[in-house]
Amino acid sequence: MRAVRALLAAVLAAVLVALSSAAPAAGRPSAGGPLLTAIRTAPGVWLRAEVYRPPGPGPHPLIVMPGPFLLPADIYAVPALRFAAAGFVVVTYQPRGFLGSSGSFGLADAEDVADASRVIDWAVRHTAADAHRVGFCGVSYGAGISLRTAATDRRVRTVASLAGWSDLFEVMYGGGTRRLEASLLQGVVGLVEARPGPEVLRAVRDFLSGPAPTPYLRSFARARSPMTYLDRLNENGPHILMAQTWLDPGQSPNGIGRFFEGLTAPKRLEYRRGDHATQVLPGLVLPGTPTWESARRWFERWLQGRRNGIDDQPPLLLEVRGHGLGHPEEHHAAAWPATAGPDAPPLEPLTGADPTINARADSGANGGVMLASGLLDQLLGLPPLAVPRLLAPGAAAVWQTAPGRRARHLRGIPALRTVVTPSAPEGTLIAYLYDMGPTGVGQLISHAPYSFTHHTPGTDLEVGLDLFATAYDVPAGHRLALVIDGADPLYMSRNPVGSTLTVHTARTTLALPVRQALASSPSTARIRSRTSGSVMTPSPPTS
Repeated sequence: MRAVRALLAAVLAAVLVALSSAAPAAGRPSAGGPLLTAIRTAPGVWLRAEVYRPPGPGPHPLIVMPGPFLLPADIYAVPALRFAAAGFVVVTYQPRGFLGSSGSFGLADAEDVADASRVIDWAVRHTAADAHRVGFCGVSYGAGISLRTAATDRRVRTVASLAGWSDLFEVMYGGGTRRLEASLLQGVVGLVEARPGPEVLRAVRDFLSGPAPTPYLRSFARARSPMTYLDRLNENGPHILMAQTWLDPGQSPNGIGRFFEGLTAPKRLEYRRGDHATQVLPGLVLPGTPTWESARRWFERWLQGRRNGIDDQPPLLLEVRGHGLGHPEEHHAAAWPATAGPDAPPLEPLTGADPTINARADSGANGGVMLASGLLDQLLGLPPLAVPRLLAPGAAAVWQTAPGRRARHLRGIPALRTVVTPSAPEGTLIAYLYDMGPTGVGQLISHAPYSFTHHTPGTDLEVGLDLFATAYDVPAGHRLALVIDGADPLYMSRNPVGSTLTVHTARTTLALPVRQALASSPSTARIRSRTSGSVMTPSPPTS
């Protein structure tokens, strides 16, 4: 783990060095910029900003780019120069509380939104920007600010949200389970890099105080979630592009999909291989990468009125995983996929028993390592690996299907329905779905955590768990493996020491979103435990 993190730090340092050498020097604007400045947004609050100017007198459409969480806004230099060359005034700025800006870090709170609107005011007064053609583009933290601002300020007509979030509470507590690596990394970086305000400090304390979210933490997250302002976004009607990655350990595809489906204005969602913001990083050094090209075309279409074809395509682009080093297939769809509809051709039924596992044991199956796993999947087509048949029976419940006679094209949300008997009143389980080749090595297709509280020990607990949505091709001849355990480094488990979970195979079903030649419908997989031989009868999946 330390070696991986050291490697990531070295890569990040190399990226920053490349950016510093590629970006024009501040204060000496070339054609298009940048010009370093400071924007006063409130008494005592100044935001470090850079302006990139297109040729010609204008007025020009405006793109405002709030900075990301971990890196300075200067990192936008390459895409900002390309936007300026395409005819946009671009203002990048560092949000309050970070790296050269004054004020305190509020995590996309009302003051951050007010700052963003005042940056628009400043740009309209001091540049050739057109107040009626305003767009926002941000990465990660900047994406959250962009969506929040579009819900408040009617001047924002277009948004490109790159690696953003829709529901901050899900980022911290999805499936009722505290996110360990993602939330702690953000909290630690925020405390070290930024000047956190009192609300952020209290939220961090509440998060660390125990497994259950406090009422304050729920309110804190709700106020900073674009999903909370969905009605306002639809009323204002900005054109929204969202670019996300499948293995982002923060915001799950399911939450992004719900938000996307709720938008009524012209919209587009692109899901590609990778981890948090890893698809965005290459475009901060090299021009023409897919995510940044989509953003440029989106702004050209909706702020400049150019008919470039981006709105003629289906609004959903899914980059398909499971293709190794080959060029990934792109699947286009009109709507977000889900598990619903009649059964597809059945998978081969298998037998099994009711395994009891040590709920505190880490079986070796896991959702991967933040940033490292997603990068390996993006660059090498290599997702997190496990050997399901070799996982200790006392640490995991394991099932497998028969080899598929044809390739299985999974597009959507695998849905697990099971019954467990916990020995404790609270606990956590994590379900994993693997693509298992002839060698027995499994590649992670999807997973999801599930936590429960206030349950009577020794009694049955019905569990309905939607795994994270995916687009994955399982080759012909491969098996699917389902693994359930109680511990994963990505999450904070609620399982007490010595607790167990008994999983009832006969009451366990897995609905697979298998895309057929002419239609998409889920296939119910009958599964068995490798520890005994009782047959289960699947029940219909619920949508």
